[in-house]
Amino acid sequence: MIRKFYLAIRQGPCLFALILLMLVARPATAQMTPGFNKDSVWHLLATQPDDTLKVPVLIQLGNQYEYNQPDSALYYYERAGQLSKQLHYPAGFIRYVSNYASVLNTRGKFDESIQLNLQAVYTCLKYGLSGVNYVRAFGNTAAAYQYKGDYATAVDYYLKTLPAAEGMGDAQMLSTLYNNLSGLYRDLQQPEKALDYSQKSLDLAEKSRDLNLEGNARINLGNLEKDFNHLSRGLKNIERALSIARQLHDSVMEETALINIGDTYEKMHDPALSIIAFQKALPLAQALKDVPGQAHVSQGLAIGLFQTARYYDAQRLLLKSIAFDSAHGEKKMWRDALLLMSDVQIALRHPDLSRQYRDQYDSVSEAYLNASLLKNIQELETKYAVEKQQHDLLKKDLQLKEKDKAAIRQRAWLITAIIVVALLTVLFILTWRFSRQRQQLQQRAIRALEAEQENVRLKAKLEGQQHERQRISQEMHDDMGSGLTSLLFLGRGLHPPDEQGRATTLKMQQTAEGLIHKMNEIIWTMNDEQDTLDSLVAYIRTNAAEMLENAGIDFHYSVQDPLPQLAVSQEFRRNLYLVVKEAVHNIVRHSAASTVQIDISVTGSTLAITIHDNGKGFDPSAGQRFGNGLKNMSRRMQQVGGKIEWTIDNGVRLHLQAPV
Repeated sequence: MIRKFYLAIRQGPCLFALILLMLVARPATAQMTPGFNKDSVWHLLATQPDDTLKVPVLIQLGNQYEYNQPDSALYYYERAGQLSKQLHYPAGFIRYVSNYASVLNTRGKFDESIQLNLQAVYTCLKYGLSGVNYVRAFGNTAAAYQYKGDYATAVDYYLKTLPAAEGMGDAQMLSTLYNNLSGLYRDLQQPEKALDYSQKSLDLAEKSRDLNLEGNARINLGNLEKDFNHLSRGLKNIERALSIARQLHDSVMEETALINIGDTYEKMHDPALSIIAFQKALPLAQALKDVPGQAHVSQGLAIGLFQTARYYDAQRLLLKSIAFDSAHGEKKMWRDALLLMSDVQIALRHPDLSRQYRDQYDSVSEAYLNASLLKNIQELETKYAVEKQQHDLLKKDLQLKEKDKAAIRQRAWLITAIIVVALLTVLFILTWRFSRQRQQLQQRAIRALEAEQENVRLKAKLEGQQHERQRISQEMHDDMGSGLTSLLFLGRGLHPPDEQGRATTLKMQQTAEGLIHKMNEIIWTMNDEQDTLDSLVAYIRTNAAEMLENAGIDFHYSVQDPLPQLAVSQEFRRNLYLVVKEAVHNIVRHSAASTVQIDISVTGSTLAITIHDNGKGFDPSAGQRFGNGLKNMSRRMQQVGGKIEWTIDNGVRLHLQAPV
């Protein structure tokens, strides 16, 4: 949540308010308004243990009270600070300082605010905090010094803050920082730079859609436009800020906007509208206990009453204002009120009283100037004391050097000798290590060359084996295949007259067909061109379909589409195919099934095949249907790192899994 306060400065007959923004961490949405979701925050506070998560809850609760009940806000901020110290939680302590110091600034307690902010800076440096904590600590300290009028120190802290804030790229934080720099350059009488930073601040506020930042940026920009005598344009910006303040229920921003509107109307020579603005600002300043604000508002009202010839009303108001300014040490406002009271007494035709107030004005002015002069003298004395202390230390250091000059030279020679010996030792060690590394590199190169040669030999051997398998499969296909096919056709051409001859001929045909099928399986297994998952799935589908069709069993075949393009080994293909073949063979022979469902899919690098028939099932303990076939199937799956599972589910469901 952004804190803000204003500094009244005198320019001719008019008063202007400068907005300074405290760099405090805040959510990206618009600021919280009093009463917003307060019950949920209270509930969270009651249930939250005393840990680091409770600190932001206390800060949030204080935020909700700050504008209308600042004393309650300070209570919750203090609790957050005490808990942060207890937990050794530096980020929480910096958040506490940011919020607590902002209330002190609003009440004009700048020395207390500076001391507290310096503790945050020390904490930040001690724990090496960066990012938003660094910007918060240094930025708030810079703003406090700027508000107090110590511009040199403020510049120093801003220059330390700006690179970190720009590096974070936080539009809301940069908008706040640019607004502060705008106010600083205004104080330093550099209006062009002030206007440039103010416009940057407004652009970032609008970009981030943060109404709180936009309101403060518009107040600052409006005051700068008044400096350039663009009164109407400045008034428009400040009135827009007033609208935003009322939309956010932000009493501090509303008070600041009304004070600046009153100043603008005063400069536009429209005292009637100026009085209205100041009258609306007065109860807000009193509710916030804003000492500078109350002094400023009273002064603005008195000027308006004087300009509208309401001298008795102006006199009554100035009597209260003079007493208030004197009691609270507002010397500048006290001096201006005395001068205005002198003019009011002239208008009321009381020349003696006018002279008395003028004498008081001269006395207070002298005290005010003496206080400023005393401050400058104290700063010069402090600077002189520091420089004298540095000079004394330097003198003692020179004397010490003169006394120990001989000892220093001796130590220098000794250190030089030690360094030379150390360098020679290091050189020897490095030379020895370099020689060892060179030998190791040579040995590794020799081993790498031998390994490469062995890889070449193995590759040649594997290629030879592959060519041999291809040759064998080709000869089997060409020689044995053609012979078996001829035998099959010869058997089909025989027509024996008796029954025994026909049975023998049929058995010969079936044997030839079986041999041809077995030979095709062997050739397919040996062919390395078939070492793909697609080839395995297609071969399983073709042969399973042939077996089931020949047996008159309906089947449904489901394959994942598309299958991943994966290579498989010959052993993997052979074992998976034979397991599926054995399963389908047992279904045909023993299940009495009428339909079979075969599903094939790949999940990650695992091939899954499910075969489900609607047959009569089997009892493995009785040794029926599968018998030793189930053991053989399990053994084949283990050989490829897979497993087989079966369940009785309206038939038999076999599930095969193997890593591809």
